[in-house]
Amino acid sequence: MKLTFEPRLDQGPAPVLDWSTTPVAREYDGSYAKVIDDLFSSEECEALIALAESDAKWAQAAVHYGLEAHQQYVDTSYRNSERILRFDHDAAAVIFQRILPHVQELIEIKPGSPWETVISPPGRLQGTWKLVG
Repeated sequence: MKLTFEPRLDQGPAPVLDWSTTPVAREYDGSYAKVIDDLFSSEECEALIALAESDAKWAQAAVHYGLEAHQQYVDTSYRNSERILRFDHDAAAVIFQRILPHVQELIEIKPGSPWETVISPPGRLQGTWKLVG
């Protein structure tokens, strides 16, 4: 199953969340988040779900503590949900292209950039980080 979406030209870039207007302002001051409303249509969401379900079943989400398949455990007090893990470069590229117009400020991050802390502790970034998809 191949995923294809038409470009959406009807959306402007989403604003960066202003944490100062939230109850968690102290905890997340300086953090980066965006809410991108209607990024995918209902039909596109259905296609994403169908793609995920095309070769796997929903399973209890485990907490992984290593790279091996057996290095995981289920703790429903911490994570109580089901998921499908799908590693699909083509689908990821389609999703990346849809998100890209909304994260233009993250395309290239240099030391001292206002977005440096998205990828590194303050003052620790060396060189230029590039978002490549």
